[in-house]
Amino acid sequence: MTFSSALEAFLEGRFEESLAACDALSLRDDANRYEVALLRARILLRFGLGDQALEALRECAWTPTSVDQYVTAQMLRGAAHVRMGQVERGEALLAEASVLARDAHPTIRAELALHLGIAYFQLQRWDDAQTQLASVEPREDIIYARAVQYLGWVAYMRGNLERGAELFHDSLAALATSKRGDRYLEANILQSIASVSGELFQTDRWLAIERRINAFDWTQDGLARPRFWIAMYASIISETMGQAGAARAWARKAEATASNTAYRVLAQCRIAAIFRGLREAGAQREFVERAKELYGTLNVAELAQDQKPLPLFLAEEMALAGMHDEALPLLAHYRADIAPTIAVPGDERYLAVELAVEGFVREAAGDYKIAIRLLSEAYRLQRKQGLRRRSSELALHLARLTGAKRYSDFATKALAGVAPSYWMAVQLAELGASGGPNLTETEKAILVHLVRGSAYKEIAAARHISWKTVSNHVQMLFRKFAVNSRGQLAAEAIRRGLVALNEQGESRGA
Repeated sequence: MTFSSALEAFLEGRFEESLAACDALSLRDDANRYEVALLRARILLRFGLGDQALEALRECAWTPTSVDQYVTAQMLRGAAHVRMGQVERGEALLAEASVLARDAHPTIRAELALHLGIAYFQLQRWDDAQTQLASVEPREDIIYARAVQYLGWVAYMRGNLERGAELFHDSLAALATSKRGDRYLEANILQSIASVSGELFQTDRWLAIERRINAFDWTQDGLARPRFWIAMYASIISETMGQAGAARAWARKAEATASNTAYRVLAQCRIAAIFRGLREAGAQREFVERAKELYGTLNVAELAQDQKPLPLFLAEEMALAGMHDEALPLLAHYRADIAPTIAVPGDERYLAVELAVEGFVREAAGDYKIAIRLLSEAYRLQRKQGLRRRSSELALHLARLTGAKRYSDFATKALAGVAPSYWMAVQLAELGASGGPNLTETEKAILVHLVRGSAYKEIAAARHISWKTVSNHVQMLFRKFAVNSRGQLAAEAIRRGLVALNEQGESRGA
């Protein structure tokens, strides 16, 4: 076993083999031991093990004799701290290395720019991140591919998802021509492409990406996270293509291959959402109940960073499944205990979901004025962030509630490329079609009052009839709409477009 063979394995992306080779080397030369320490640190960083990378660097006490060695060691220390979440400390070390890197090898300078860009990205310093990442030139091979991927995430976080999608595809193309291999990078790029494709309803290049996903070797270590999220996003994309069976299959794959309980809960929420779109309320509620029961076995304090929004997404599915009393405590728990730990300045993605969940609960309680205000703000935030799928769902909801044309106009434009059988496209078509039983003018007027929340005596006074007559009309409306309560009747009248609410939550005949 030689250092050259360990380095060759690393450059070809065979990281476990390279690490094993490093561990097997018996070196007497301090300089060689230092080079091995640097290589081990690089490998451990690709595994996401920042603490072990730092330990590998500490084990080598030999003082570097070249600028390249010193800059590389300092860069890897900084990158390790960033990986560990100590971003300010990592950025300071990387900035120090950058000052000394003027005479370093161009590839080392390019790698340093990549790590600085990643640190600035974590710190939400978008301009600085873009400057560093964009300075990496195509000749830098796999370093360039990684830089382009992060440029895509900068565009994503700035709300320009279309540009982000193009950069992710560019990154995958750069990786395909790279002389080096990195399965972690490929898996993460595929996850990035899947995430934006589902959110933007981009299906034109999906079949080629799906073939690549299916051909990828997911059995290797360290790929559980991207594998899970790719299956979740593939389920969403299949839905938009009108392939409900494929959507369920991908969601089941996410559940079956989930590496922990938190991921299984998320997968069950995804399955519930599929049945919600198909209007199979019984199956929807069954999977929400399963998710809720499984969630109860979790230690929420141990959730990984990408799992922390789990209570929020579970609360959303509960609210949409009619489990409002159970959704509110979960939402309150998320806001009090979890949201402060993932809050990032300028990132309003999760705030929009919070507002939407509360809006759904308020709507179910008949507080239409407050519900419309909350849902409208959630819609505004999601549009601002370029989240087309999520903002379309809220636009459809608000169009049914208020009858405001601007919401249906947005949904019409956003959903232009989806399959006609996709559930949002079906609901959009229903918005323009009249529905419901034949009603008398009195029944129509009473519906408006009921949605407004008026009591029988108030309706009777307004219509100049007795409260008993009002009660008889309401019972007839129950039969015509096949409902059992005033709340169900009001919700059904709004859903069918027979009664609309203005932006202040006041009802009127549609």
